[in-house]
Amino acid sequence: MARTLEALANALKGRFRPDRAHGVDMRLKLDVGGRCMLVSIRDDCVTIESNAINGADVTFLFQDLDTAWQIMLGEASAIDAFMHGRFRADGYLMMAFRLMEMFGSVSLPPTPND
Repeated sequence: MARTLEALANALKGRFRPDRAHGVDMRLKLDVGGRCMLVSIRDDCVTIESNAINGADVTFLFQDLDTAWQIMLGEASAIDAFMHGRFRADGYLMMAFRLMEMFGSVSLPPTPND
């Protein structure tokens, strides 16, 4: 499968774990070199819009498409990518931990207790 932003959206939809999203209402913007998509999770459902840029609770910014794939699908450590300047996040960062859990990614440490 070619690693495109659209293919990443489809992969995320396929990996979505609604059992981990009960009661969640959040929006995540994925920004890959200026190309964006908005991942919305509400009522145990996920929708993804291309080129959406407004209304995000948290934004993940990736240096490149490979980094986005690796982090979102748990193939690489988000912490390592952050330390090397390939990934950063802005907004309500506790949502980032929860979001990764909803997609079965292990690229972040376990969700801390509030």
